[in-house]
Amino acid sequence: MISKKFKTLAMGTVLALSTAFATPAMAGKDFYKKDFSDKDTKIVQLAGQRLSYDHLTFVVHGGNRNLKMAAYRVAQRLDDEGIPIAFLLAPDRDNIDITMSVAFYTKGGYKYAYMAYDNHKSTISETESGLYNQAKKAYEEDFGNLAAIDNVGTEKYVPSLASN
Repeated sequence: MISKKFKTLAMGTVLALSTAFATPAMAGKDFYKKDFSDKDTKIVQLAGQRLSYDHLTFVVHGGNRNLKMAAYRVAQRLDDEGIPIAFLLAPDRDNIDITMSVAFYTKGGYKYAYMAYDNHKSTISETESGLYNQAKKAYEEDFGNLAAIDNVGTEKYVPSLASN
């Protein structure tokens, strides 16, 4: 027979764990997000360029809710890893809700992009994996050699020998 005290303790633990996992992760202090989907694409591009000097900037064009949430989860994951993130929703380019394109801006421009599809040939986990890999490439190329410096609070770009 299980004691009443044990049942109470077990239920409290289950409730605490379920609350912890059901609550969405909070974005860090360096996580900037804005919905510009009703603005002109040029405005979003300018905002992305501006933010990209200090943040790995996701500019997400179009997509349905599944695709946008996949991109947002990747941005949250990178934020949890300590990477400053800007996440901007941009107007749809092709008006097809099962497609999404993401441009990753760093240092005033973008070098990497990712095109995602929500159809029977792809899964959301594949989409998230591809988005994560492209975002990490973009970050490491322009910010990666500064990760240790950034963690101590330096905000200015310090070139390394590799960047010359």
